[in-house]
Amino acid sequence: MELPDVLGLYKGQDPRRLELCVRFPQPIIDRDEKAQMSESPTNVVSQKNADHEIVAFDFDGTITTKDTFALFLRYYAGTPRWLGNIARLMPTFISYKLGRIDRHAVKAAVVHRFFAGRSIERIESMAESFARDVIPRYIRPAALAHVKAKLADANIGPDSLYMCSASIGPYLRYWARSTGIHPAHVMATELESDGATASGGLKGYNVWGANKVRRIFDQFAPQSVKILEAYGDTRGDWEMLHAAEASYFRPFRVSPISN
Repeated sequence: MELPDVLGLYKGQDPRRLELCVRFPQPIIDRDEKAQMSESPTNVVSQKNADHEIVAFDFDGTITTKDTFALFLRYYAGTPRWLGNIARLMPTFISYKLGRIDRHAVKAAVVHRFFAGRSIERIESMAESFARDVIPRYIRPAALAHVKAKLADANIGPDSLYMCSASIGPYLRYWARSTGIHPAHVMATELESDGATASGGLKGYNVWGANKVRRIFDQFAPQSVKILEAYGDTRGDWEMLHAAEASYFRPFRVSPISN
């Protein structure tokens, strides 16, 4: 994914010296996304005297080097079942490539294929071991240091630091807890269940694109919220980045130069 129209920032400068703080243009939002956002309170950008002020981090690609949802599917299912599920999902992937369905439909199909009828206890157990044993291999050191610095910052701290991710909540909450982030501050895509068994559906919606801003609204409704800083790395983060006072796009991939 290329940067939006901000490449002019690099002219005459060594990009390794830049911390990418950019003002994103208003992204193009389709009708379904607009309808979803209209269910939420007043646009977050306009909240000058908000009840809450937060710093929001995307997870996959921003804090990590890989897509952890894809990694978790294989970890959870085991390679043989993972291969079988991927083969059965190929018509869904082809439909997406042909533009017949959107990414939200793909996410729903993947979640149903892997988790329908599965024990929540086992999902949680696998999520905990995945967060402990696998995720640390893919954490960007600069991102982790920055998160910890924000947690230690008296002006931010644990009360104002949030994660907003399209990945599923179970393993994100375990990782967040191990890092010092409140598990309740993880705003993620959630699995629907009856408490004991996953239905195979999503509880709510896929937290991607405009739904990231929607999820932040939902977290604080009916109170207002202002995003002081947002960190992201793909098209799925643009709306959240646009809504923030300071937007950081792939900042932890920039290597500092020693003087």
